[in-house]
Amino acid sequence: MPKNRRQFLKSLLMTGAFMAHPRGVFANEPAAFAGKFVVTLQARGGWDVTCFCDPKENQSGVEPITQWSRTERTQTAGKIAYAPFAKNRAFFERHHRNILIINGVDAQTNAHSIGETVNWSGRLADGYPSLTALYAAANAPQLPMSYLSFGAWSRAASLLRPTMLGHSVTQMRGFMLAGRDDRGQTLIDPTVWSLIRTLHADDMQRALAEDSMLETGKRARTAYLQALNSSDALSDFASTLPTNNEFQTLSRGNPLINQIHFSLLAFKAGVSVSADLVDGGYDTHANNDAQQSARLGGLTDAIDYLWQYAETLGIAQRIVLIVGSDFSRTPHYNSGNGKDHWPIGSYLIMEQGVSYTDRVIGKTDEVQNAISLDLSTLNPSVRGSVKLQPAHVQKALRRYLNLDTAAVTRAFPLINTEQVDFFS
Repeated sequence: MPKNRRQFLKSLLMTGAFMAHPRGVFANEPAAFAGKFVVTLQARGGWDVTCFCDPKENQSGVEPITQWSRTERTQTAGKIAYAPFAKNRAFFERHHRNILIINGVDAQTNAHSIGETVNWSGRLADGYPSLTALYAAANAPQLPMSYLSFGAWSRAASLLRPTMLGHSVTQMRGFMLAGRDDRGQTLIDPTVWSLIRTLHADDMQRALAEDSMLETGKRARTAYLQALNSSDALSDFASTLPTNNEFQTLSRGNPLINQIHFSLLAFKAGVSVSADLVDGGYDTHANNDAQQSARLGGLTDAIDYLWQYAETLGIAQRIVLIVGSDFSRTPHYNSGNGKDHWPIGSYLIMEQGVSYTDRVIGKTDEVQNAISLDLSTLNPSVRGSVKLQPAHVQKALRRYLNLDTAAVTRAFPLINTEQVDFFS
């Protein structure tokens, strides 16, 4: 990308014009992928859903479950009940039409590692890919950064190579600019850079020629070879990214905003189709309410930004956002005013312009025990046919995203799991 265009983009970012006119910036980008973009946002550590999307008021004769219910009552926005806590009121009032809440989901564990595994793959044991990995492998494995991860639970099961960015979204910029820094200075000699790419391609070709290689390995390496040929698109994308200092200004101390900004630009540029975002700090064994309030407030701020910026980029109608956690917090406080691990949690799923939103599926009782559902009506039932687990949510998402029939999914069946139609 010419230096004058890079300087022009930088000036747009600094003046705020970039937020208003991104369609002009990307007007000539090829539309290589026309499907949905799938994003997970992982509230790592175990969020307190009684202070968010599964509100609970204190009951006579049992330990207090929430402090907010000492003075306030559960609120509703549209058909969604929420806790009057943190910044929830503004969030649900603004977005309820585009939200599906799934409550009463039993992770079957109080262990963080297992909770992450089951909530994002649908299986308690390791070895299965995330939904986002399946989606990228099925739809666009050839893109240079098809599957993004910012340090969240992200397993690809050898289907493709995820782009692991950690918590910093700026560390890859120099590599994507073919060894140039923010000022255009060369970090790697062009001859050396070309040699590195050639050696990588040769290694992939030799590996593909081995008869012993499994089909999943061949698929991943073929996709990698295709991605090597997409360096121009990657360089163009990198040139639209804010610099380190600009990212710091943009985030206002909320690292989720940087992850979102990077991902949405990658979607718009045609180099990515799925992303796993992560926000930590939800393991609140002490001072639960103060910490959860700060984390949930930052979470809803970031989701607000996601939809605002997606609208600005013209891709909001193509995004499916899935928000969840390892599990939830206990329906009582411990001696340090904290809450410990509780397996019954929730998912929040967002999408624009669809019919399945502005509703809640799944229910818990007054002290946050899961209640069974009648599969035919999805209404709570004492004698219901199913208690929701993450596998039900993941299986339904696979069908909704047309992954249930994809070749890459066949090796990872969610057996003994009923099909629950959350998306009708």
